[in-house]
Amino acid sequence: MKIKYALGALGLLAGMSGCSLDVNMYDGVMAEDLDNKNITELSQGTYRLLKNDGGLIDNGYYFWAFGGDDITWNGTSTGETWTLYDYSRNIRSSVTEYTWELGYRVIGNCNEVIERVKGLGEKSSAEETIMMGENYYLRALSYFLLVNEFAQPYSNNPTQNPGLPLKLNTGITDEDMPKSRSTVAEVYEQVVNDLKDAITYMTLPAGMSSKSNIYATKEAAEALLARVYLYMDNWDGAWQMANNVITSGKYELERGERYATYPQFIPEDNRETIFAVRRTLDKDDNSAGRMGGMFICIDGTGWEEMSPSSRYLELIELHLDDNDMPLDLRSQYIVKRFVEDGADDYTPVPYLDKMYEDWTFVYGRKPDNSKTYKYEQKRIRKQADGRYAVVRAAKEGEPEYNADKTVYVVDNSVDFQSGPYLQKEDYNLGERYFILDASGNKVIGRIEPRVFDADTKRGKDAQFLVYAINKLSYQEQSKQLWSPVISRLSEMYLIRAEANIEKGGTVKATLDDVNELRRRAGIPEWTEENMKIAENGSPKDIRKIVEEERMLELAWEGHRRFDVFRKRQTLDRRYPGGHTMKLAEPFYEIPYNSPAVCEFIPQLQYDAYPYKLEQNP
Repeated sequence: MKIKYALGALGLLAGMSGCSLDVNMYDGVMAEDLDNKNITELSQGTYRLLKNDGGLIDNGYYFWAFGGDDITWNGTSTGETWTLYDYSRNIRSSVTEYTWELGYRVIGNCNEVIERVKGLGEKSSAEETIMMGENYYLRALSYFLLVNEFAQPYSNNPTQNPGLPLKLNTGITDEDMPKSRSTVAEVYEQVVNDLKDAITYMTLPAGMSSKSNIYATKEAAEALLARVYLYMDNWDGAWQMANNVITSGKYELERGERYATYPQFIPEDNRETIFAVRRTLDKDDNSAGRMGGMFICIDGTGWEEMSPSSRYLELIELHLDDNDMPLDLRSQYIVKRFVEDGADDYTPVPYLDKMYEDWTFVYGRKPDNSKTYKYEQKRIRKQADGRYAVVRAAKEGEPEYNADKTVYVVDNSVDFQSGPYLQKEDYNLGERYFILDASGNKVIGRIEPRVFDADTKRGKDAQFLVYAINKLSYQEQSKQLWSPVISRLSEMYLIRAEANIEKGGTVKATLDDVNELRRRAGIPEWTEENMKIAENGSPKDIRKIVEEERMLELAWEGHRRFDVFRKRQTLDRRYPGGHTMKLAEPFYEIPYNSPAVCEFIPQLQYDAYPYKLEQNP
């Protein structure tokens, strides 16, 4: 589809069913088939376009999530999402093509709803006014997601860098099209204005009940505006919007087993979800092509090619229980493929009470004269004094030897300066394991039962290990069904925490918000005293505390890459993964102002546009 039509007022033709409104809302009809009596159906069409297969939420998600440092690919791929992961970019990618096209089709439908309700003037009903507010929100969401994919981050010269063509009317002639890309700052300004309008129009009159969390609501608009302000370093605005949502009383943090199984609930049954794009069991695809299919295989469905990064695993496994298994409740979103469970085992949730015998010390390293970071697994056993040591099978002639080679002894020949015993140090109110390699360098690692390599388990690369992720799958216990979450309450606590410290608030107030999430995760809480010695006796910076908690809490939801770049940091990917296997120089580190942090305008859309747009370098 040519861009001048994608920027127009088109909706998606889909049959209307006789189901309840909460299902019907994601069906829609084309704008040109409607009159003012059909604004409801047109607004439903906006939601339908938003969740469309291969559209803004689907293909956009790959860009948001695959580019972080909380994720790794266990090999390489010829699929088009690969370039989103390794930052190599493809100007003719169908993934970015459909993201752009369907994003602008959502915007076109929003424009139509907004113009139609405005055209009614005082004759518009309260329900129609609220629907107009919903479409202001959905337009803002679309522009926000698109500008963060196809333009440089707001942190990098936003008043000069080109953003997007801002299409705010329903015309489809060349003369109705923006003649150039507005700047990043101008696009953000439009997003802010749309969200303010959304809040105004979705403020309910007395006696009217709020819609469920699969609709845009006033609180959804406040939640998104909190994030937009965060990206703009508008700390007062971010704090206020996040605080509005937290104190609204409409949402509460899920806890215990409900939180550990958060993705399995439909959004309407999830008290923490502020807004989610609803997918239904009877109408939507739950195949491997869904977002979670890259992360986990369930009932034979899914590629299970991507895993948490070693950096993420090292952070979430600082706190272990009495059996040396991860204590953090959020670790249950990770399903390690342990060798002792068998090659055919693909449980969608961890075995919480199972005991394992074959334990390893696992760490990432880059061998000399190699570009590729890989995993190393060293067999370990806990000794009588409680320490872990690297071990080997007893050899013939040694008193411990048996013919089955099932007796292990400390391996004093290991090539570590620190010797065969693992070292430990205090970190983040927990402990982390390390060794000193042959050159005396500290190498951070983890202890865990032996995990399958990616070749044995999934036919990928043996240098990497298989850790499945269930956070985007298994809604209603159905394979890859999942309703993408746009905003949830925990993000609001984290935004309020960060904004508070940046605008000059107290350390205690920031720690209180962070501790809300650590308390439910079951790990030690921060205090002003213990943060002074949290890094092996050295102080822990309050901003780092918030950043790491965001990484733990919001992992794989599409926040991490943006968190790095909005802080003007460099994305550090010096860890095992397919991104280090490129024949050319791999992208180990990506600065926030690198051209590679945003995608090209898709070539087909660029060529079809009636005016000359500035292409991204």
